[in-house]
Amino acid sequence: MTIGAKDRIDILLVKKYATMKVDNPTVQVSMISPDKMYEAMNDYAQVHLAMINMQQNLKELCTKAIAQNIQYRKSRNLKKKVPGAPIPQKPKLGDETLQGAG
Repeated sequence: MTIGAKDRIDILLVKKYATMKVDNPTVQVSMISPDKMYEAMNDYAQVHLAMINMQQNLKELCTKAIAQNIQYRKSRNLKKKVPGAPIPQKPKLGDETLQGAG
């Protein structure tokens, strides 16, 4: 396996960047200490967890408030049988009442 330019584009790129100087300083000392980074990540996680818990509590509170505000109106008791009332029956497909009067 060879190292170097293999086609025209690679040759032109090598010529272009051969004269450029690159400044890659090696940073041996970290800008942020690992302990501060860990504390920041921990704080972020705690705030996020608190927000999730607050959202869940708010959702439960709203559900309870809505459930207590609902007013159920009862027009009649459907299970109570009226004495002497005819029992309704389902119409059949060939029934004349479904076809109309005429």
